[in-house]
Amino acid sequence: MKEKKYRELCLLQEYGVPNLGLYTRMGEMISIGYERIVFGKRGPYVEFTKHQIQERKLYIPTDQLYRLSDPKVFYIEFRSIDSSNTKVYYQLRNVAYADYKIGYFYISPFDLQKNTGEPCMKSMDINLEIAGNFFEFGVK
Repeated sequence: MKEKKYRELCLLQEYGVPNLGLYTRMGEMISIGYERIVFGKRGPYVEFTKHQIQERKLYIPTDQLYRLSDPKVFYIEFRSIDSSNTKVYYQLRNVAYADYKIGYFYISPFDLQKNTGEPCMKSMDINLEIAGNFFEFGVK
C-alpha cells in the first residue's frame, strides 16, 4: 500500500497531539500524547518520546533480549503487557525506508485506538483491494 493511501486511512493528526491518550486494542493506555506519524515504505508508525510512552506497560519478550547486546540490530522490540500483545519498537539506528529517529518509540496506528474507543486507522480489507486490482469486475 502506498504512503498516500495510508495518509487517507489515518485518523490521527500527522503532527502530534500532546495530551491525547492512545490505547491498545484491548483498552490499555500506552501513551499520553505523540510526536508525529511517520509514513514510511513499511507503513505508518506513531512516534513517541520516552516521556509520552507508558514504559511500565511494556516488557521485552524473552526471545528478543538478544537485541539489548547485539550491535547490529536496528531496534529493541517491546510488547504491551495486556492481551493485545502490541508490538512497540525503540529505534537504535537509522534506516533507509523511513524517517525514524534514534531514541524514539514507534507503534503501528493499526494497533492503537483513541480514548473514545475510535480506531486510529480506518479499516480496510486488503484482500478485497488485491482482488479488485486483479480482476476487472467489482468485488462485494
